[in-house]
Amino acid sequence: MMQRLQCNVFMLSYRGYGESDGYPSQKGITYDAQAALDHLAQRNDIDTTRIVIFGRSLGGAVGAVLAKNNPDKVATLILENTFTSILDMAGIMLPFLRWFIGGSSSKGPKLLNCVVRSPWNTLDIVGEVKQPILFLSGLQDELVPPPHMKMLYDKASDHNRNCRFVDFPSGMHMDTWMSGGDRYWRTIQLFLDQYAPGVQNHDASFKSEITEDDEAAD
Repeated sequence: MMQRLQCNVFMLSYRGYGESDGYPSQKGITYDAQAALDHLAQRNDIDTTRIVIFGRSLGGAVGAVLAKNNPDKVATLILENTFTSILDMAGIMLPFLRWFIGGSSSKGPKLLNCVVRSPWNTLDIVGEVKQPILFLSGLQDELVPPPHMKMLYDKASDHNRNCRFVDFPSGMHMDTWMSGGDRYWRTIQLFLDQYAPGVQNHDASFKSEITEDDEAAD
C-alpha cells in the first residue's frame, strides 16, 4: 500500500492480538483504535486533514466505529470484506443457532444474543458514518458472505451520498488486494483523489476505465 498509493501507513495491533498484551473485547479494541487516531491527530509531520481509515474484516467493524465517533478527525473510510455483525456471523458459523442469534437483520427471537460480549453491529454503525465510504468486496470471500458487504453499502448509501461499492469477482477474504490486481489499487487511488485530495495520483489515465467498471459493479 505504501508503494502503490505513495502514502504513510499506521498499523495497529489490538490488545490480545499479535504481540500486544491484554484480552480482546469490543470496548478495549475501540479504546485502542481511538488512542491510535488521537496519536496521529497530534502529530505535526503528517497532514492530519487526510487521515483515511482502512479496515478489512474485523478491522472494518472497528474502522466504522472510529469514523462515526470522529467526524472531525477522519477524512474517509475504506471497508473491505467486512461483516454486518458478529451476531450474524455466529449464525453463519453455527447454522443450528441461526434462529436464536443474529443482528438487526435477523428475524429470529435472538434469545442467545446476550451471550455475545462483542457484537460489533457494523450494519447499524455504518448508517451513521458521515464521511465518504469505499466498499471493496471480494465475491469469493470464503469467510464473510459477500452479501454482507452489499448490505453495509445499502445501509450507508441510504444516508450518505458519498458511498461507492466495487466488487472483485475472484477476491477471497484476505487476498482481494492481490487478485484484484491493478484495478484494486486504481479504485482506491481514484477514491482518495476525490475525497482526500493531495494524495499523488499515478493512474489518472485509467479514470474512465475504473468508472465504467464501477458502474457495472453497482
